[in-house]
Amino acid sequence: MNKKRILTTAVVLAVLCALIYFQVQHWRSFDWARFRQASHVDLRHIAIAIALIYVTYILRALRWRIFLEPVCKTRTSRLIGPTFIGFTGLALLGRPGEFIRPYLIARKQNVSVSSQIGVWTVERIFDIGAFTVLMTVDVFTSSQIQANPYLNKFRLAAVALCGLVAAMAIMAVAIRRRGHQVASFLHRMAARISANLAHHVDQKVRAFGEGLNTISSGRSLLLLIAVSLAMWFMIALAYREVAHSYPPEPTGSVSEENLASLDVDIAQKADRPSLAGEPVTPELVNEIRPGLEANGYTVKEERGEFWLFNGRKREKKIGGHPHLHNLDVSRVLLLMGFSMIGSIVQLPAVGGGSQLAVISALQVIYGIPPELAVSCGILLWLVTFMSCIPVGLILAHREHLSLRELSQESEREEQNVVESG
Repeated sequence: MNKKRILTTAVVLAVLCALIYFQVQHWRSFDWARFRQASHVDLRHIAIAIALIYVTYILRALRWRIFLEPVCKTRTSRLIGPTFIGFTGLALLGRPGEFIRPYLIARKQNVSVSSQIGVWTVERIFDIGAFTVLMTVDVFTSSQIQANPYLNKFRLAAVALCGLVAAMAIMAVAIRRRGHQVASFLHRMAARISANLAHHVDQKVRAFGEGLNTISSGRSLLLLIAVSLAMWFMIALAYREVAHSYPPEPTGSVSEENLASLDVDIAQKADRPSLAGEPVTPELVNEIRPGLEANGYTVKEERGEFWLFNGRKREKKIGGHPHLHNLDVSRVLLLMGFSMIGSIVQLPAVGGGSQLAVISALQVIYGIPPELAVSCGILLWLVTFMSCIPVGLILAHREHLSLRELSQESEREEQNVVESG
């Protein structure tokens, strides 16, 4: 790792630490003792979650084998090693390890690196498309999230994603049929901005078209869709297992640390969304009471519990919200969406903004207490993103491979593709 990369890594780590610090400071009553207590989880659920994630790597290898069918015949088992090693490189090295997987597969199967970079690009479309299908079905049909105050925004986001996937599919069909014309057109458009950008765009489009040519038939397309849907559903099951690893109720004696927290719906009704996830205390109730009353609601205390009334109708208890142990697949699919959005900001060695996005969603969308949200967000990241590292390192050692050298080689190959494109 050169000095520039070390400096960049140090800067992004400092930024991430600052973001986490300010987020924790935003929660006025973050309890570190409760955070440590929240880390006591059921390891059986964690083991199941990791096993599910490992199965998704096998499904990724199977999907790549289907992509390879037109150019070479191979077994799924031959692609499992490069898949684990590639994701291990991505987890440990960040962006520099991104192309280890297509580079290793190209070398192992004796095909061009440019074709496998094209496959890698097409794979992203199937990932986005599969997740979009699952989330769209979820937000429009699931009864578990119908009462969520952000439901309309979720549906709008799902429709927007569907539009994006449709546009990507249309573009993919156009590139597959008239790839050279599309590449030339985009090259001319980008050349108005920068010659280097135009060359880069041209190369990427041609590599993408080469990757599309690996979908050999309608049967292969249906298989790719089915494998992608199954893979993302298993990721959702892994998320659920991690959430269910937390006990049904906070452990310990009945004290301030066991207080229920304010759910997002009531925080919205009080015009104080930033208070979602805060422990429900008499002081907090007095703080939100004016906002609730201004919107036509009243708060009454009954046997030590605070209830929200709309006129004479008792609506719900203040402090009731889905606990981590009760989150179902429909709810964790929303968490996966936030994780995907956060992962766009990929930071070396720490996985980017994915953790912060999930933590914020747990606290704001579901009213999970900050301590549990932080604990669960970190654990989800470890299980879904970092759990491949032990297997990946063992496989790399067995094949006498250095991740750093592979990263450098794959970067050189990618650059050669760009320069020769």
